[in-house]
Parts: sequence; structure tokens; C-alpha cells
Amino acid sequence: MKYTKFEYDTFNIYTIKTDKFKNCHVEIIYRDNVDNDMSAKSFATEMISYSSKQFPKRKDMVIRLEELYNTYFYSVSSKVGNTFLSNFILDFLDPVYVNEPEYLNDVFTFLFDSIQNPNIKDNAFDYRSFQILKNSLKAEIDSLKENPTNYSLRRTLDELYKDSVTSKRVIGTIEELEDITPESLYESYKNIIKNSYCDIYIIGNLDMEEVKKIILKHFKNNVIKKHQVEIMVHNKKYRKTNTLVETSHFVQTNLIMAMQLNTLTEFESNYVLSVFAEIFCGTNLNSKLYDYLRTQNSLCYNVKTIYQKYDGVMFVHVGLDEENTNLAINLTKKGLKEMQSGKFSEEDIKNSIKYLKFASQMSLDNQNSIINNYVFHEIAGIPFIKDRIKNLEKVTKQDVINLAKKLSHIYTYKLMGEVKNETN
Repeated sequence: MKYTKFEYDTFNIYTIKTDKFKNCHVEIIYRDNVDNDMSAKSFATEMISYSSKQFPKRKDMVIRLEELYNTYFYSVSSKVGNTFLSNFILDFLDPVYVNEPEYLNDVFTFLFDSIQNPNIKDNAFDYRSFQILKNSLKAEIDSLKENPTNYSLRRTLDELYKDSVTSKRVIGTIEELEDITPESLYESYKNIIKNSYCDIYIIGNLDMEEVKKIILKHFKNNVIKKHQVEIMVHNKKYRKTNTLVETSHFVQTNLIMAMQLNTLTEFESNYVLSVFAEIFCGTNLNSKLYDYLRTQNSLCYNVKTIYQKYDGVMFVHVGLDEENTNLAINLTKKGLKEMQSGKFSEEDIKNSIKYLKFASQMSLDNQNSIINNYVFHEIAGIPFIKDRIKNLEKVTKQDVINLAKKLSHIYTYKLMGEVKNETN
């Protein structure tokens, strides 16, 4: 794979030339600091991939995509630490399989026209499209309440970081959604285009010089941005553990234990944290928490870790019966203390590194993973996949112990399930 970067005043083009795939993948990414307009910008991002000025009805856009040999156009909004990203993504067939000289130009024309000429009339988004997507987003927000894992994690974030961007929701709340109008949504769209940094990422077996010329011909991004976009969130540090218990209609109890990550080095963040998480509670059936909670004691239905390193926090999630929660909490604390004292083997380190190297190698077979790695290499400084594979071998047992000592349990959230009635 050949990586190339083309730098310009108002945007950059990042290309990866490879003949490994039969299709090509393009992402136009707008990024900025998280602000109070995030949920509306997320809504606007969805609107762009739904319809456009040239294709005002959804079926018109679908037909055009079919004409472009079933090209797939979609958008994704996400929040990583303090950074909000709007991704406009196009997957299309490698032009070598298409007997049309203008195919590549047509594909990029469609992409840029959709972004730069949205379905706007009288300074407002098309009302019909607006209502369809608004109802869809409302249903998505409501559905979060029916997912016990996501709901528990959301409540933990709300309580721990209620005054921080860490707790802000990308799609927002029902109240925020109701305040959005077609007119205000157009202003949010303009906020994205005018105030966000923009980069273009492309992977495929393409003549990247030709691609660059097509982009420069069709893409207009004339505003130079000079403000700083900060990915790390510097949340307040907790010195004691708090607990919140709430009831629910779910059958099982959902337990979240939040652990504070205290000032990791670059090497710890990029390599050691993954090794620690795999030994502590990873996909490995021999991980400490899986062994203690499932294998030895049959306490839970599932257990996993979720870490948000740019927010400085890791979560342990356990789904279990209510009567098992106290023992599960104590065993999780025991597992962390053992990691901090070095009560794990060199073989655990070796097996975790082996798995992580395998997973990294497998990601090289996926275009989205390769592009995602390239994006975060640029905006967050994470290593390229090939460098990650090589440097994972440098992680030692002492590195993992030192990292474990930087974790502290700061919050326990329990969403109580139904209590089983014992019968004689």
C-alpha cells in the first residue's frame, strides 16, 4: 500500500493506493471541537446523504446511485473525546471494471454536489425530508432506553461528567431535537462547512494524481481555519468512589464500574492499554474478569470493558442477576488489584500481544479499518497498523503493572433488574 498526502491551504487529501480491493472508498471528513450545536450538526449530516438539490427525493438519489453501478453513499456523525466528526462516505466500484470513461468523474461529481448543494429552498432544508429524518432520529433516541447496556453507560456518563463534553450525546435529546427547524438546520449545515477543518481520504487502485485533479476541479472549500481542535478531554479527577442504584423493567441487572485513567504516556495509550484490557477483561476466555465472574462463579451473562481513552475513563460492564452484584463488584476490584500487583503471568502478556497482533493484521483486510487508522494517525497521532504490530512486542509485564496502577475505581452504577422470587 502506498500512502500519499497532498497538502493545500484549506484541506488535505490523503490517499492509499492498493490493488487489494475491487471497490474504492472515499471519506470527506469535517471535524471541529464539540459545541452546543453538535446534535443539530449530526442531524444536518444525515440530511446531506438523504437527498440533494439535484436529487430532491430519496428515490431520485437511490436511482442515481444504482446508475453509478450500485455506489453506496452514506454519512456518519461521531464524537471522539472533544472532537466532533461529520463523515461523508462513498463506496464505488473500481473504474477498471466499468467501461465508461467518465465514471470516476461522475462518482466524484455526485459526492461533491451532494455536499455542496443540499436540498435547500428559501434558506431551509426541504420540509418533507426534514420530517422523515426527524422522526427517524426521534425513534433512535427513544430506542436507547430499551437497550440496557447503552442506557446504563449513558446514565453513568450523565452522572460522572454532567458538565463535560464527555456526557454530550451525538444525536442529542428529544428536547434538543424538537427545537430544530428546517431553517436552523440549514444554519447548522453552514456551521459545519464554514467552521470545520476538512480532509479527504481515499483508498483503492486508482491513479491518485487523476483523483487529485478531479477533486481540485469540483471541491470548493475556501475558508482557512486557524483555531485549535483538541481531541483530549481533561475531565476532573475523582478521589473517592460514588454509587448510584436505579430500578428498571429489564430482567437482568446491568452493572457499570467506571475507572479513571490517570495521565497515560503515548506508549501506554497506544500499546500498553490494549494489552492491559485484554488480560483484565478482553475477548480472551482466560481474562481475569471472565474467569472470576463466569468460569469460577457463574455470576453473569456477559462481561466486557469499554475504554474511552480520549476522555480518560474505562468502564467494566456486567450483565447479571441482581443477587450476584455485590460479589461481582468485589471480584472486579480483586482483579484490578491483582493487575496492579503483578499477579498475572508472562504467558498472559504473550497471548494478549499475539491476539492483538492478529486482530491488527486482520484489519488490513478491511478498507474502513485502514482508512480509520489513517484518520486517527493524522488527528490523534496513533501509530499506523504496521507500526502497531511491530511495537506491541515491546510491551512488558512491568509496563502493564505501571498502567494498572494509574487506574482507580471512581463510580459504580447499578440498573436493577427484576429480583427472582425463590420458591420451595
